[in-house]
Amino acid sequence: MVAKSAKRSPKEKKSKERNWTQIGMVVFGVLFAFLMVASYGVPAMSAFRSVGPGDSVLVEYTVLDNDGKPVITTSQKVMEKTMKQGDIALLTGPLSLTGGANATSYVEGVPVALGGGQGKFALLQPEIEAMNDGVIGMHERETKRVSIRDLPIVQTFDTERTEKMGLNFTELQVGDRISIQMTITDQPTVFTDPANDISYLRFGTISEKNNESMTVNFDYAEAEMTVLQITKV
Repeated sequence: MVAKSAKRSPKEKKSKERNWTQIGMVVFGVLFAFLMVASYGVPAMSAFRSVGPGDSVLVEYTVLDNDGKPVITTSQKVMEKTMKQGDIALLTGPLSLTGGANATSYVEGVPVALGGGQGKFALLQPEIEAMNDGVIGMHERETKRVSIRDLPIVQTFDTERTEKMGLNFTELQVGDRISIQMTITDQPTVFTDPANDISYLRFGTISEKNNESMTVNFDYAEAEMTVLQITKV
C-alpha cells in the first residue's frame, strides 16, 4: 500500500503563509531598526570625538573686526547680510587648522572672491595660532567664538598717501572701513602696487582723523568657527 501525502487544508495553508509573512515583517523591522540606529550612531559617535593637539581640523569661519563686523566669512548668508548693512565681508572657503599648532609662516594668504576673480586675504600668525588653540576640545558641528586679538596693527596715512591709494581723504570718516593691499614680512606695511605677487588684502577701520592724517587699525577681534571634520593623528 502506498501512503498518500496528507493534503493541507486551505486554513492550514493560509496560516503558514501568514506566519512567514509575520516572520518577514519582523526581520524587516529589526533590519530597519538596526539601519536607523547605525545611521544615527555615526553622527552621535562623531559628536563625542573632540579635537586634540596635532589633529587636523576643517572649519567654516567668520573673522570679526573690533566693532563686531564680519571681515571674511565662509557663509553666503553672513556676506549678504553684511552687504545689506552697508559693509563688505569677503567670501572664502573652509580653512584647515591643526590643533594647538604654531603657524608655519607669519602670513597665510586665504583665497577670497573678488568680483569675477580671486584675491588673497592675509590671516596673520597670531590669528592662525589663536584659531589653532581655539579648536582644542571642540566637536564636529560645534560652533565657538575665540579671541584672535593680538598687538594693535596701526597705520597712519597723510592726505597724499591716502590719495595715492585711490581714496578720497576728505570723504573718509572715523569708523569707515577701507581695504588695502599689503606686503607682509615680519610686520605688515602698506603696499600700493596691486600687481605685485606678494600683496595681500586686509581691511582696516579708521580710528582717528584730523585735517592732515588718519589712523587706521588693521587688527581683528574674534573668529567664529564651526568644526566640519576632525582627522585624528
